Amino acid sequence: MSRARWLEWLKSDFGRLIMLAIGVRLLLIPLSHTWDGQSWANVFAELGQSGNPLEAVRRPYESMRELSLLTAAAGRHADHYEYWAYPPLQLYVFWPLARLYTLLAGPADARFAVQPTMIAPSLPIPLLALIHTPNIIGDVASLYIMRALGVSLSRLRWYAFNPFVLLVGAWTFDSEMVVFLLLALYWTERGNAVRSAAALGLGAAMKFVALIALPAVLLTAAWNGGSVKSIAVRAVTSISVCAVVIAIACAPAIDGVVYVVQFQLSRFAAGMSLPQVWTSIVAPVPNSSYDWQPPVQAYVSGEIGGLILPVLVAGACLVLVIRDLPPSSGFLLLVLAFLAGAKVVNEPYALSAVALATIEIERRPSAGFRAGYLLLWLVPFAYAVLNTPVWAFFLSFVQQVEPGLTQAINGWLQAYREFRGLPEARWPYVGLTLLFEMGLVVLASSMVRVVRRQAHG
Repeated sequence: MSRARWLEWLKSDFGRLIMLAIGVRLLLIPLSHTWDGQSWANVFAELGQSGNPLEAVRRPYESMRELSLLTAAAGRHADHYEYWAYPPLQLYVFWPLARLYTLLAGPADARFAVQPTMIAPSLPIPLLALIHTPNIIGDVASLYIMRALGVSLSRLRWYAFNPFVLLVGAWTFDSEMVVFLLLALYWTERGNAVRSAAALGLGAAMKFVALIALPAVLLTAAWNGGSVKSIAVRAVTSISVCAVVIAIACAPAIDGVVYVVQFQLSRFAAGMSLPQVWTSIVAPVPNSSYDWQPPVQAYVSGEIGGLILPVLVAGACLVLVIRDLPPSSGFLLLVLAFLAGAKVVNEPYALSAVALATIEIERRPSAGFRAGYLLLWLVPFAYAVLNTPVWAFFLSFVQQVEPGLTQAINGWLQAYREFRGLPEARWPYVGLTLLFEMGLVVLASSMVRVVRRQAHG
């Protein structure tokens, strides 16, 4: 791009939006989630030790396995330590940044807390900058793709500066997975199922949830017409491409990936999930307090979640077939089914649905959809405000500015954890979860009705 065209782009409304979005996110770099922020720092410490990325990506999985053995030996209910519990694509993204930090600032310190301690470590600002850089790039890329999908500048501004979107970017790397989900939608709408499947494969190699949209890609490819044989060939090709992409990304650390899948399958229900609501109601104390002596309902909640999810996803696929939903609606409906049925729904998971709903409300606005859309981001944000809690994001930066406050902060965190252990502390979370689930139903039903109304003129 020439200098003149670059200046012209900067003066455009979209260019100013992108630059302001980057600027706001740079200001948020000092923020860090208490537990996950330490996990990312530990990952950087381990990745930075090796100049071979294929060797480096195995280390976080090996550490999780070792720490899990110690956790189980200590008598805690879980057989797994909650460390790197994702596919390895993000590790490939982190590796050059970790090497850069190691070369410029020396090795980062790996400090693993004993579960279920609530910690707020002091993380250097340069380290946080490198951890957050891929998230900033992910948010910007998402804005570009949404613009290409026809989202207006006013709605893009709403997404770029939405407090929930900003919070997720300061927390974890869901924004990078969302890029591949949006890219898959872009290619699906342009009739390229193979590229869509490859994008979903990359998304699933970063976070498993991206794979939920694959049925929408396959059905859209089938609706493009042709003989039964050609439709079958397109479906098999798409599935194969998606599987090959995931296999290539996971191959260097396949043992670790299998191990974290086992961890995900064995987890209790948590977050804004229906099984967690049931557990919270029947158990005498909230989830944060049964790390050592969990009630039997905690184990049952995981099994319930394992039953609900496939039923809801199958139901969503049936709706896709019966109602002949367009790709953007199909992608969103499948993600909503995942959020409604999964046994673990952490607050950042909703980002994928918020991004897809931003596209959908631009194309098919309705009063019911707006109400569900509001609940879709506002409830997870409110849940995070209470659950993380949101003020804890500032604790790393506070200690960077005033190291002498570390002991007082640790005492405050312990007091907060004791408060979370009170039986009465569970009810706000139950209420917010039920409100979130209601929002998913309102959003899905409103979208299907609007699509049907548009189809009938």
